[in-house]
Amino acid sequence: MRSFISITLFVLLAAVGQAQQLAQYSQHVFNQFSVNPAVAGSKDCLDLRLGYRQQWVGYPGAPTTGWVSLHGVLRAKGKPFQANKHGVGAFIEADEAGNFGYTGFLLAYAYHIQMSRDFYLSMGLFAGARQVKLSLGEVTLGDYNDPAIGAQASTLVYPEVTPGIWMYGKKAWFGLSIHELLGNRMRDIGTESRFARHFMLSGGYRYRIGRKTAFVPSALLKLAGGAPLAMDINGMVEWNRVHGLGLGYRNGDAFVAMLKVGFLKYFQLGYSYDITTSRLRTASSNTHEIILAITPCRAEDGAKRMISCPAFD
Repeated sequence: MRSFISITLFVLLAAVGQAQQLAQYSQHVFNQFSVNPAVAGSKDCLDLRLGYRQQWVGYPGAPTTGWVSLHGVLRAKGKPFQANKHGVGAFIEADEAGNFGYTGFLLAYAYHIQMSRDFYLSMGLFAGARQVKLSLGEVTLGDYNDPAIGAQASTLVYPEVTPGIWMYGKKAWFGLSIHELLGNRMRDIGTESRFARHFMLSGGYRYRIGRKTAFVPSALLKLAGGAPLAMDINGMVEWNRVHGLGLGYRNGDAFVAMLKVGFLKYFQLGYSYDITTSRLRTASSNTHEIILAITPCRAEDGAKRMISCPAFD
């Protein structure tokens, strides 16, 4: 019970004191659409992904996150090839940590400009809403008159807008997105505060090391007001684009082992295991994350002069 209260108050202070902390993902290289809305429509097919993350296993009230995403490209009837294209999508996410949680529903639109045969530039936008909820539940506090705790349960619904820009080709990608752009004020949960904007910078490159093998280093930098720079660095060796083994490091938090397996032609399964390096390592059994991807993409047609299979997954 004591540890449950501790993590509840930790999450509450993080949310109220310096705005909402976005959900943490280890497999961002396998989940790019969750980072940047400009990814919508970047592939020549529908892209459906379902994921679940259990953080700090064994620690009561530890964060859990579930999400589903879908995006694809819009095509004009009778025009299978378009140099510039429109992408649309949706992203649904639910995150809980102790007595604090949120649910988000976002729609995405992106416009892709073909700069050359092997290079695209896209600009996109997430727009939707999040519901944030704090429920004291079984937690017993000595002072219910504390202005930071107004009632047994509080709920806040607010709009969210996230713009992004994405540059990609067959060998590399690079993007920037700004989450919580509106900087909404939080008045109904605890003392009044403002959600901090989160800047996310991501990129990677695919080095071919054999006819069917490649090495793919990637990085994700996250910066939010009042918080230190967070940095994820990953490296994965891939075989035939659908299987892979990788390692990663998140500064001040964890080492990450990753596995990607393709099966039944259009399916891929991603799994990661975080080995905690922070002070929480003495109280938790690390973190598991799993992603199922369904991408019924056709083989690339060189006559189309377009990127149907970009460098990123």
